[in-house]
Amino acid sequence: MTRPEQSENVSSGTGVAVADAPAPERVSPRRRFLSAVAFACGGIGFWGTNALAGSSALRRLDLGIVLTLQFASATLALTVIVLVRNVRARPGRARPAEPMTRSDRLHGGVLGLIGFCGTQTMQYTGFAAAPIVEANIIAYAWPMFAAIWLAITSPRRQTIIGVFFSFVGFLGVAMMTAGQHSGSGGGSLLGDAAALASALCMAYYTLASWQARASAVHVMLVGGVAGTVLALGIAFATHADWEPSTAWLAMVYVGIGPSAAGFLLWSAGMARSGGSLAPLGYVTPLLSTWLLLLAGRSFSDASAAIGALLVLLCTIGVLANDRLFGARRL
Repeated sequence: MTRPEQSENVSSGTGVAVADAPAPERVSPRRRFLSAVAFACGGIGFWGTNALAGSSALRRLDLGIVLTLQFASATLALTVIVLVRNVRARPGRARPAEPMTRSDRLHGGVLGLIGFCGTQTMQYTGFAAAPIVEANIIAYAWPMFAAIWLAITSPRRQTIIGVFFSFVGFLGVAMMTAGQHSGSGGGSLLGDAAALASALCMAYYTLASWQARASAVHVMLVGGVAGTVLALGIAFATHADWEPSTAWLAMVYVGIGPSAAGFLLWSAGMARSGGSLAPLGYVTPLLSTWLLLLAGRSFSDASAAIGALLVLLCTIGVLANDRLFGARRL
């Protein structure tokens, strides 16, 4: 799960927000807001299924195969969107925009490498090496890092409150990690570290993307291509079994759904709401954890369950702090 670029940039590159349309018609604020909610909730819905589909595939496939299918299908979907958009574009219909500089494209490329490629690679490494419920919650706990960074760069009452909730979340992460290694939870330091790294990558993207001028599609394509190459390297280095199975379909779904469609729907929702719906993204770990538990997955032990509860409370606290006290949008 990632954040949109500034609204004018997102709408020029997502393929969901209309970029090549004529001058926009007058739309009532209420109708625009409702469409933004629909798009944002669509993105959250896709993201919520990511851990369940991915963990199901990891039971039968090697990590390299899982990542290759995910990145390749996401990149292919994004490429189709770009081609369709270019075919439908007509002279005189595109909105005039200041051309991007070399620095703008470089910034977008770095965002793609860290925010898309880094987040997904580290997330699935955590899914493969640690209990899925705990790894999923840790990986989606990126608001903790974002809140701390905002408190450092913009110390205010609201951001200080966010730091408090972040420490509650870090305590939960420590409890989950300790619970995995104190018994037979099956966790590993690699899985915990990878999940935390995924959260850091997501937090970086969230905070850096507001200043990016590159479109969402450009950012994701760079990350998708790099991720595909990296995943192929992992697959061949680990001598992965390439025999096709029905589990491939799960990862193709993850690539097209949560990775591509989910991000683009979320970007369109943010463009239409001016970013005011951004805190809705914190619902993702709640939804994904509920789906995992509903599917029969469980915590490794009681301390891990308590730690997970603390992380989820941290997430809810950051959301409430933003909505009730008007904290700076992440």
